[in-house]
Amino acid sequence: MSYQVLARKWRPQTFEDMVGQEHVLKALIHALESQRLHHAYLFTGTRGVGKTTIGRLLARCLNCETGITPTPCGECSSCLEIQEGRFADLIEIDAASRTGVDDMRELTDNVQYTPTRGRFKVYLIDEVHMLTNQSFNAFLKTLEEPPEHVKFLLATTDPQKLPVTVLSRCLQFNLKRMTPEHIANHLNHVLTQEQVPFEEAALWLLARAADGSMRDALSLTDQAISYSNRQLAASDVSSMLGTLDQSDIARLVEALVTNDGPGMLAEVRRIADFAPDYSVILADLLSLFHRVTMEQVVPGSVDNALGDAEQIQSLARQLSAEDAQLFYQAALIGRKDLAITPDARMGFEMALLRMLAFRPGAARRQPPSLASSTAAASEPAEDPDRARPPSEEAAPVTAPTTAPVPLAPSGSEAAAVAAPRLDGDRPGGSGPDAPVQSEPVVPAYVEEQIAAPQDQPPWEDEAAEPVAAPQAEPVPAVAALPDQPGGTGDGFDWPREFRSLGIVGMPGNLASHGAMHREGDAWVLTLEDGHARLLNDRHQSRILDALKQRFGGATTLRIEVGDTQGLTPAVWEEQQRQARQASAEEAIRNDPLVNEIVERFDARVVEESIRPVVTKG
Repeated sequence: MSYQVLARKWRPQTFEDMVGQEHVLKALIHALESQRLHHAYLFTGTRGVGKTTIGRLLARCLNCETGITPTPCGECSSCLEIQEGRFADLIEIDAASRTGVDDMRELTDNVQYTPTRGRFKVYLIDEVHMLTNQSFNAFLKTLEEPPEHVKFLLATTDPQKLPVTVLSRCLQFNLKRMTPEHIANHLNHVLTQEQVPFEEAALWLLARAADGSMRDALSLTDQAISYSNRQLAASDVSSMLGTLDQSDIARLVEALVTNDGPGMLAEVRRIADFAPDYSVILADLLSLFHRVTMEQVVPGSVDNALGDAEQIQSLARQLSAEDAQLFYQAALIGRKDLAITPDARMGFEMALLRMLAFRPGAARRQPPSLASSTAAASEPAEDPDRARPPSEEAAPVTAPTTAPVPLAPSGSEAAAVAAPRLDGDRPGGSGPDAPVQSEPVVPAYVEEQIAAPQDQPPWEDEAAEPVAAPQAEPVPAVAALPDQPGGTGDGFDWPREFRSLGIVGMPGNLASHGAMHREGDAWVLTLEDGHARLLNDRHQSRILDALKQRFGGATTLRIEVGDTQGLTPAVWEEQQRQARQASAEEAIRNDPLVNEIVERFDARVVEESIRPVVTKG
C-alpha cells in the first residue's frame, strides 16, 4: 500500500478526535442531539484548522444509517463512503475553481432532486468567498429557502469578503488558530503512534512554525522525519526550518542576564553562520521578556505555550523589573530599526548592546579618548545602589549663572510678578554686557543627592500665571550666618559671596553644598558624604582655580567629609528666597486694593502664583 501523508492519515474521524475547537463542536453536538438543525452553516478560520474536516464529519452525522447522531457508527455504508470520499449525496465544490454564475446555476438546478443514498444531500462549498457577485446573487434565494433534504456547509478563510446577505442566512462558526501547546501535544501523540523517536524541543519548533495550523504542523513533521532520517532532533528541525531553537535563544538571554558581553557577541557570531532572520529572533526575545514581566507582576501566570515555563520562571527571579522592561523596549526598537539599518546583523547586535549598555545600574564611563587623557584622575567611589552620573562634559543641557538677589527688597520689589535676573547683575560681573558663562546643569538622576542648581534663581522655574502685587514695606534682613570655623581671613563670606567666584557647572553645584573655612593659605571645603562621593579631581581643580584667581597662586584646597551645619551657599540662598517670597505674600495679603477685589467679587488669591519682583540695583 502506498504511503499516506500524516495530514491525511491523522484527519479526525469523530468529533472527539478534533483538537482545539471545543466551542464549535459543543454547539454542533447539542444541535444534533436535539434535532435542531439549520439549513446552512458557515465555518471560518485560517488554513488547516479543521473547516473541511468538520463539514465532512457533520455530513456523516446527518447521514449515518443509525440516525442523526453526534457519534456516527463509522461502519455503515454511508459512513464508509463519506470517509472514502465516494458518497453520492456529499457534493464538495471548490469555489476557487468554479466561480462562474453558470456553475452556481447548475448547482441550484440540481438542489431540487432528492438524495440518492443518504438522508440529506449535503453541499460542502470550500473557499466560498471566491465566488463572484453574480454567483452569490444566483445562490441567495436557494441558500435562504432550500428544500428540506438539502444542507449547505460553507467554508472560508476570509469571511470579510462575503456579502452580508450570505452571512445573515447562515449559522457562523469561527474556528480558532491552534495554540503551540495544542499542536505540540498532538504531534507527541502522532509520533508516538508512528513510533518515530523525537526530542521535545523539536515538537515546539514545529508547533511554532505551523503558525496555528494543525495541517501545516503535520506536513512539516512529515518533512522533518524525512530530513532527519526518522530521528526527530531539535537541531535537525531548526536547520530544516532555518530558525533558531530555544537553546540558542536561551544562550543569548543568559549572556544578557549575566552581563557577558564577549559571550553574547560570540553567540551572535555563531548563529550568524545559519543566516537567520534577525527580526524573528527579536520577536522571540520580545515574547520571552513579555512573559517574564507577566510572571513578575502576576506570579504563576506563565503558561507552557512554548515549552519553556521553567526558564521563564527562573528569569523572572533573576531579572529586575527594570531590566525586563529595558530588554523588551530595546528589542522592540531594534526590530523596527532593522528595516533601515545597512546590515541586519549590525542592527541586531546594536539592539543587544543597548540592553547591556543602558541596563539600570550599569557603570557609565567616558569614551576611550577622554578616559586616556584623564587616566590619572581618580574617580569617586560608586554607590552600589545608584548608577554613577556622567561627567559634566556629557550633560546635554546648559544654563547661565545668575547671582542671588539682594536680601531686603524694597516695596516695589515685593511684587508677585516673576522677572529674570540679568547676567550683568551677577556679583563680580561687569554690567549687562558681561559674557554669559555656560556649564551643564546637574543630571536628573542625581537630584536626590544634589539639590537644584543654584546658577538659576529658584523662583524662576514656576509656570503658574503670576498675580501682580503693589508695593510693600521693606522686610528686615535675615540674620547673618555665623563665621566659619577658623575665620575667613580677608573677610570673605563663603555663603554670601560664593557666586562671585564664578564656579559653575557640576563643580559649582557641589561647592555650593559645602562649608568652607580658611587655614592660612589652605581652604578647607567640608562636604557631606553624598556630595563628596560625586567630587572628582577635575571638579576640585576647577574650584581651586577659582580660589587662586581670587586669593593668589599660593592658595591650596583640602576636601573633608563631615557635617556642614547648614553653613553653605545653597542654604543661605534658600533662606533669601524664602524671605523674598514671604515678603511678597505678606504684601499681597495686606494690600487694600487686593482685599477690596476679593470682597467685591468673592475672589481668592492663588498664593502659589505669587512671585517676588527682582529688580536691578
